Amino acid sequence: MAQKHLMIAINWYGPYFSVEEASKAAKEDYGYGLYMGIGKQPYERDSNLQYVGISESLGSRIGSAHHKLFNITRDFQLWMGEPATAEPSGPKMKVTRATLDNAEWLHSYFLDLPLNANKKSLPKRSVSVLNRWWKTDYVTPRKRRPHSEWPDLIDFPYSDELDARCVWFGSPGRQIKFSAPEYE
Repeated sequence: MAQKHLMIAINWYGPYFSVEEASKAAKEDYGYGLYMGIGKQPYERDSNLQYVGISESLGSRIGSAHHKLFNITRDFQLWMGEPATAEPSGPKMKVTRATLDNAEWLHSYFLDLPLNANKKSLPKRSVSVLNRWWKTDYVTPRKRRPHSEWPDLIDFPYSDELDARCVWFGSPGRQIKFSAPEYE
């Protein structure tokens, strides 16, 4: 029996403007989740989405010794994401939570993040991620996404017949299609 399509909603909170600020907030307010680094690497002119990561303990993962975040040297922003979706039922296939693993995978693969070296192949199942952004008070929604290249929806139907897509809501909305079966 094929796996059912997994729908994941992520509530992103931020921005945090330094690793130290993000680390303090992570230790006080977060458990497991995702984090997205935005900014400029040396010699870059524009601020870009740079790195997405996951952790079972954001408070212990985000720190000055992080192996990728120190590469973002200017206009640094860090966003922390909490899945607002329950884990799928059934036997656990991996130690990592399916919501974290698949949300990171879709961001890394379809956004082609420069500091992510892993998850550069297609996910092994159908999955969609809905991103929502909030201020650091954890209750006020943000009117604008943190970066113009960060889509509201990443949809990957694991199929040779259906296109994957990144979708940006709003006026004017846009979408990028990845034609099946030639996603790569």
